[in-house]
Amino acid sequence: MIQEKAIIFFRRVSEATPACLLVMVHGDLSAITLAHWETALRTGAITGAVLVLLSFIESKKWLHNRYVTGALTGIATAASDFIAHPAAISAEAIITGAAAAALCVLYSFIVKD
Repeated sequence: MIQEKAIIFFRRVSEATPACLLVMVHGDLSAITLAHWETALRTGAITGAVLVLLSFIESKKWLHNRYVTGALTGIATAASDFIAHPAAISAEAIITGAAAAALCVLYSFIVKD
């Protein structure tokens, strides 16, 4: 059970963190700083924690549907992004959530359980 929760956590971190990082610097990879990494990792960790918590109450059927998981990841990432740096424009949080949702669905086609 712990291994399953760790997999959920680290997969969501691996989707939310790069989405947040890229949206935060508007795609300019040369602008990435340690402060950007810190904020992106905080967003990813909050998202991962939210999805782990949801895994305790949600049906396994829902969590094994790539589109439902993508939607939940996107919503959690948008909320986490706003929590991690509330001074950010809310549109940025929504775009970050959409990017994380897209990564989640794309990863689901590549990574097999």
